[in-house]
Amino acid sequence: MIIYGAKDVHLKTVKSTTGICPNCKIKGELSINIFRRHAHIFWIPLFPLWKKGISECSHCKKVMKYREMPESVKLEYQNLKIKTKGPIWQFIGIILIIVLALGVTAMNKFGSKSYQKEKLELFASPLKGDVYEYEIRTGKYSTLKVKHVSADSIFFSPNNYESSSLIRLYKINKEENYSDKIYSMSREKLKAMYTKGKIFGVKRE
Repeated sequence: MIIYGAKDVHLKTVKSTTGICPNCKIKGELSINIFRRHAHIFWIPLFPLWKKGISECSHCKKVMKYREMPESVKLEYQNLKIKTKGPIWQFIGIILIIVLALGVTAMNKFGSKSYQKEKLELFASPLKGDVYEYEIRTGKYSTLKVKHVSADSIFFSPNNYESSSLIRLYKINKEENYSDKIYSMSREKLKAMYTKGKIFGVKRE
């Protein structure tokens, strides 16, 4: 269950210099209190929402919302509200989200570079059993299985099946789906296909 909501945090209290309590008619007993509300999830502050305040008479204990305050106190309240800043920890949720997003981005970037490096290493040293994922034509993909490697050529069997989805090639990568015919391709041509983006991946079991 996700627990979320909002909470008011007290920021500042000052005595009114002009206000007269409309309830007990005593001057100098009104104080102005400023609060800032923030949203939270699992009691962790996410971000501030707005500031609000009340005035309270220390003599008769009368509490007034903004609309109930005397006009002179309303003016003091507005000035104090503008000048009063809230604590930075009310932004902790947003800060954590940004840090997490940056961390995920960095991990993905590092992972992508690591994957590319691994793929290049596999491509540079082909072995029997390697499977190349390649584009047959626009929107159609298949695989080639390496059967033999020589100094200047790669010998492989083509897959008899194709897929319209690159990420679903694993479904056709089965031993029984490969042709009995063996074809050869020079390392230079294979490298050219990889450079042009026709070969997408190299799998080694």
